[in-house]
Amino acid sequence: MTEIASGRSMPYYARLDGLRAIAVMAVFAEHFTYSELIRGWNPGMIGVRTFFVLSGFLITTILLNQRGTASGLDLAKRFFTRRFVRLSPPFYIAIALAALLGISGMPSDWWIHALYLSNIHVALTEQWSGAGHFWTLAVEEQFYLLWFPAVVLAPRRWLLPIIIGGLIMAPAFRMLIVFGASEFIDVLLPSQLDSLGIGGLMAVAFRTPALRWLDRIFLNRRLLYICLGLVFVLSAPWYRPGLLSHAILGWIALPAAVSLAAALLIRQCVAAEGQTLNWLQHPVLVHVGKISYGLYVFHYFVPPALYEHVPAIMVLTEGPLKIVRTLVWIIISFILAEISWRLIEQPLMRRRRQPTLTGEPLLTPQPMRRDAEGS
Repeated sequence: MTEIASGRSMPYYARLDGLRAIAVMAVFAEHFTYSELIRGWNPGMIGVRTFFVLSGFLITTILLNQRGTASGLDLAKRFFTRRFVRLSPPFYIAIALAALLGISGMPSDWWIHALYLSNIHVALTEQWSGAGHFWTLAVEEQFYLLWFPAVVLAPRRWLLPIIIGGLIMAPAFRMLIVFGASEFIDVLLPSQLDSLGIGGLMAVAFRTPALRWLDRIFLNRRLLYICLGLVFVLSAPWYRPGLLSHAILGWIALPAAVSLAAALLIRQCVAAEGQTLNWLQHPVLVHVGKISYGLYVFHYFVPPALYEHVPAIMVLTEGPLKIVRTLVWIIISFILAEISWRLIEQPLMRRRRQPTLTGEPLLTPQPMRRDAEGS
C-alpha cells in the first residue's frame, strides 16, 4: 500500500510492518504464556517501547510534512479527526464487547478507557485493570495532544530542544521509582517520552541536512548490534545484580537501551540499501504487522471472555495442555483482528486515502522525505 502525504506519493516500507509483527508477538509472549522464565525477559516492555519509538518517528514525520501547508486549526482538525477515525473504531468495539460480556471490569470502568485515561487510572489505583493493556493507547493519545502543537504550532527551532527535554525528563521521572515511588508511574506519558522522543529525533535527523551526522549514527549497523546485545544482557532473567543497581538498570538503562535499539532498527528498516533486514518483508510477517493494532486491542480480552463464558477452557490449565490453551487464545485473537482489519480498518483506510494528513503508528508505516525546514 502506498500512502500519500503532503500531496506527494511516497514509498511504503514493508520492513516496518514486519517489525510490528515481532513487537506484537513479544506482547503476546508477555500476556499469554504465564511463564516467569519468558516474562523474565521483559518481552512486553520491549514490544511496547518498540511501538512507541515507531510512533514517535512516524507521527513526527507526518506532522513535519504538513507543517505550514494550511492553518493550524485546519491541520489540527485533519490530524485529530484522522487519528480518531483510524484508531477509535476497533478500540470502542472492543470496549463495547467487553462490557456486553461483563468482563475485565468494563461494565463499570468503560468510560475511563473510552476517555483514554487508562494509564492514569492504573497509576492512581496502583493495580492493573482487566483492560490494563489500554494504558499504551492512552499514552499514544496524550502524546498526540502534546506533539501536535510542539511540531506544528511552535517555532521550528523549538522542536529539537523539546525532544531533548523529553529524552532527559523520562529517565529522570523513572528515577523516582528507584527512590521509592510506585512502579505504576511507569505507565504515565512522562515515563515514555524517551521512546517517543527518540523516534521524533530520528525523524528530525532524517530530514534535516544539518543533522545528517546524527542520521549516520542511527544508520550505524555496528551500534545496532551493540545495542541489541546490551538489551539481551540487561533483560536476561539470570542477570540480577544488587537491589539498587538492579532497579537502576531495570528502570533506567534497559528502557533506554531498548529505545535506542528500536530506533536504530527502524532506521535500518527505512534505509533502502542492499538486503538489510529483508526477512522482515516476509508476507506472513507483513500481514501480521498490518493487523497488529487489532491484535493488540482485542487479545487481552480473550482469556477472561473464555473463562467467563466457556467454562470448559479450565480443562486446559494443567501441564502441557496450557500450550493448547495459549494456541486457542492466539487463534481467537487473530480471528478477531482479521475481522477488524477486513471489515472495519481497511474500508476506513480506503475511504480516507487522499492527499491529506494521515499516519498509522501501530499499523501501516508512513513515508518520509529528506528536506530542510526553516525555523
